[in-house]
Amino acid sequence: MSPYCYSDGKVKKIDQAKLLVTDLAILRGFAVFDFFRIYNQKPFHLKDHFDRFVKSARVLGLSVPMSVDALEKIVKELLKKNKLNDASIKIVLTGGETDDGISLQPKASKIFVLMDKQHHLPEKYFTKGAKLITYNHQRVVPQTKNSSYIPAVMLQAKKKKAGAVEILYLDNGLVLECATSNIFLVKNKVLITPKTNILNGITRKTVISLAKKQKIKVEEREVSIEELLTADEVFITATNKLVCPIVKIDQTKISQDKVGEVTTKLLESYKKLILN
Repeated sequence: MSPYCYSDGKVKKIDQAKLLVTDLAILRGFAVFDFFRIYNQKPFHLKDHFDRFVKSARVLGLSVPMSVDALEKIVKELLKKNKLNDASIKIVLTGGETDDGISLQPKASKIFVLMDKQHHLPEKYFTKGAKLITYNHQRVVPQTKNSSYIPAVMLQAKKKKAGAVEILYLDNGLVLECATSNIFLVKNKVLITPKTNILNGITRKTVISLAKKQKIKVEEREVSIEELLTADEVFITATNKLVCPIVKIDQTKISQDKVGEVTTKLLESYKKLILN
């Protein structure tokens, strides 16, 4: 993490940012966040990420004490203080201090803006493809980007041991999303992605738009694990993973262990957006 962050209305050293032990983020894991990137000092899809952040907060009964313009100014100041040109930003809104250990208090939330260097997936994942492991789980309040990540944290060692890039969540045989990504499949030249009980990713939204511009038919609907395992192509999307090809899920090879044509085209199109 970079040495400077935003906390309590000021840019300060990260070791000076404090959170009371009576905050609901600590006592109940009650908080929302969002994550975006800066390329060449320009925030990528800042408004989309901020709007989703506000929506996540609203669902949990929280209000964001900041405008998108204010956030952009904070980001610029943090870039200068942290001496970065490209960066990753995480904005966090806590549930706030509570008197009884569980109830929300009006306007008690704390907001933090954290900055870090960009961390990239190995290039081989984009050229050769990556692996997923599966786990039966549906996130709490899945339409929000909230801080409840217990299964994802617990499964990191297993993911690493398996050589996987992500954990794919399933529920009663249906494909949902990955721990920190959305998932797509291609079947008979149709792009398909789960629609319900997921977080609508900003990269997901962007890729769907890119696909439609390229005259690729898109279906947002229920997806079974059987359909996914017999797909022509599979890939995941996320701010820090771009469009990442998947060639193996648990022990099943996808698309004969090769990166697909549609995936490659969408990855290249997404990269061009970053550069513009």
